[in-house]
Amino acid sequence: MMLRRLGGLVLTLACWMTFGSVPHAHASGAWQTYLRMYSCNDMIAGRDTVWIATGEAGLLRYLRSADRFESYTREPRGLASNSLTALAYDRSGRLWVGTPGKGVSRLSKDLSTWDLVNAFDGLPSDSITVLEADGDTMWVGTTRGIALWNGREIAGAVPDLGTPSPFSSNDVKGIVVYGDTLFVAVANGIYLARLSDSFRGGWTQVNTGLFGLGVTGLAGNGTDVFALANGATHRWNRQTGQWSLASGSGSGGRRLRDEFGHVLSISTLGIYEWGGTQFAAVAGSPTPDTSPDGSVEISSDPSGKLFAVQSGRLREQAAPTWIQRRPPGPVGNDVTNLLATSNGTYVCTLQEGVGRLRDGVWRNWYGTDPTVVNDTTFINSNFAFSLLEDRLGRKWIGCWDLAIERFDDSGPTPSFEHLFATPFAVDTLRKHTFGWSSTVDDSGYVYIGFDTPDRGSLEPVGIDVYAPDGTLRINWKTNNASLGDNQVRALAVDKYGYLWAGFPGSGVRNAKLTDTQSRTKLPTFLPMSNTTNLDIFGIAIYGDSVWVLTTSNLLRFRTAPSVNLSQNPITLTIPAGPAPRGAVRPLDVGPDGSAWVGTVDGVRRYRPGGVTEDYRVDNSPLADTEVRAVSVDKTTGVVWFGTASGINRFDPAYVAPIPPQLPRLGFNVYPNPAWLTAAGIELRIQGNATAYGGEIHDLTGRLLRHFSADANGRVIWDGRDDEGSLVPAGVYFVHARGGGRESTARVVVLR
Repeated sequence: MMLRRLGGLVLTLACWMTFGSVPHAHASGAWQTYLRMYSCNDMIAGRDTVWIATGEAGLLRYLRSADRFESYTREPRGLASNSLTALAYDRSGRLWVGTPGKGVSRLSKDLSTWDLVNAFDGLPSDSITVLEADGDTMWVGTTRGIALWNGREIAGAVPDLGTPSPFSSNDVKGIVVYGDTLFVAVANGIYLARLSDSFRGGWTQVNTGLFGLGVTGLAGNGTDVFALANGATHRWNRQTGQWSLASGSGSGGRRLRDEFGHVLSISTLGIYEWGGTQFAAVAGSPTPDTSPDGSVEISSDPSGKLFAVQSGRLREQAAPTWIQRRPPGPVGNDVTNLLATSNGTYVCTLQEGVGRLRDGVWRNWYGTDPTVVNDTTFINSNFAFSLLEDRLGRKWIGCWDLAIERFDDSGPTPSFEHLFATPFAVDTLRKHTFGWSSTVDDSGYVYIGFDTPDRGSLEPVGIDVYAPDGTLRINWKTNNASLGDNQVRALAVDKYGYLWAGFPGSGVRNAKLTDTQSRTKLPTFLPMSNTTNLDIFGIAIYGDSVWVLTTSNLLRFRTAPSVNLSQNPITLTIPAGPAPRGAVRPLDVGPDGSAWVGTVDGVRRYRPGGVTEDYRVDNSPLADTEVRAVSVDKTTGVVWFGTASGINRFDPAYVAPIPPQLPRLGFNVYPNPAWLTAAGIELRIQGNATAYGGEIHDLTGRLLRHFSADANGRVIWDGRDDEGSLVPAGVYFVHARGGGRESTARVVVLR
């Protein structure tokens, strides 16, 4: 695809999410999202800016002059997805970002807001595969055909609704505009048509000479057109109307790209660049491998310098080698647990390691990443589940099959203790590393509740009790302490010295911790009578309340110096169940008494007084609907969410700053005139304020519709009155308020 792209644009979007350690405008707002990049699906290298469309971490921007990364992630009315497929600039400088299933997100011309082009606007599908700019227009390739944006709207699509497709497959793999000819590659062949005939059925299949019909890409430089089919790069011969193998491109072609007149081929042997007569190998270029994130994406800046992304790193061509940069971010996105503390937020992942965010900077202890040399003494930071901070600020992490790790990282160099390091093959010992739940009492004793990766052959071992000096004092099980089960999903200590424990299928039990010196005496855990058959996933203490999360509801018990074991709890509904196996910490309570519950359908907040609030991916920047861990900073009230696809920070007390008062309000509405169809219109507002409110009036002054817009570029009127009826053609007045001022504009509506 021959993308005529512009580079070096500067974005100033408020309230977006920061990826890096350098504070900037994007870090402000109630929400921040933290994601690790693994894959890249497209990139644009400008003179000072490199844009990276990731498969899971949204849109990355690398500022070359500042050597800094920034991140833009999904949120309502913003970027539509964290999974991106394609990038392009149109002639006006608007950035187009394709997604799988969410259409195209476009950065507005004034670089302040995003809007969306999707199937509602006429795209054949919301799954975008290719973006190809051509002058003032944009060709959009999807999994169900192509469409043309003429600068204002979708002007046509192939196949059009209700018409047969000229293609053998509508899954578009590449688009190239070559003079007056449009080339389109689909999953099993290539087609061409005159631009003027593209919507009138003038398509010709051109597969002669291809090394198979498995076409995966097109590229062009204005002189030549290239196709990648079945791993071989081909060159189009305009005179013969056939393809032939391009010389020198290497075997095992993976990708084909073009930027600023440079055609690049990525093969199993590295990167090759077209020199006019053949492809030549680029010295020292990265080579794709078979790992999940081992593919290479490539781009050229206007000067011809190459940039590539592989294995989560941006690589810059520099003689005699390539410079590598890893975007700052968490250790991984597959979060199992997290904990907000006074000296940072700690994150555990399934197979990627442990991370810490402190003062905006990530420090990661990677697990199985062979390209990273760790600066710690973790035996191995994989499979980290239980996570606790003790009374001295030390962190306790259960790394399954390896150790219970305790470390002090208050200084520049962490100090580690392997409290239960064990050889993998010794089952009787490794069971004591399967930490899941944990808590600490006022005397500094630590309690770790265990789970198992294979119940039936590796039975869990109940609760281990550690003294403040790290000595394992005793193990409590069903046969010596009346636990409900040796699989312990939740633990918490209340202010009266009761240890509360939750079990799968056998409810909640508690015991008074009377042996304050040694903890070697065996307590008797007594069951709460209203919970004996419940499947417990979380327990949290706040004042005299004990919150208990089950698979179907949230319970609130009262605790006191003497617990009433038969009390009837308050029962609250939850939006969905906890993650079946991944919910290590799905419940926490904030300093204001709000209970926060993570489920497989987002987060619910239970405010004191009974009001609830739900946060899901459709109404918030939450990284994933499956929320496995919730941790509230007990000082600030800031809430952290660990999900199956990333991390979020949410400040429920955040109040957006009041915009400064404007000397005058200036704004325009567009399109003007606006053509009214059966679907109405999309009248948008653009001006010198940051938010607007107002009304639509007709010529007689009659009020037709109220509106509000939280940013420039928003739709303020659909051509209907407050009753939902379409207005007739005529002249209408838009009265708007913003920045402490108000003004009026006129719009003409035509039919």
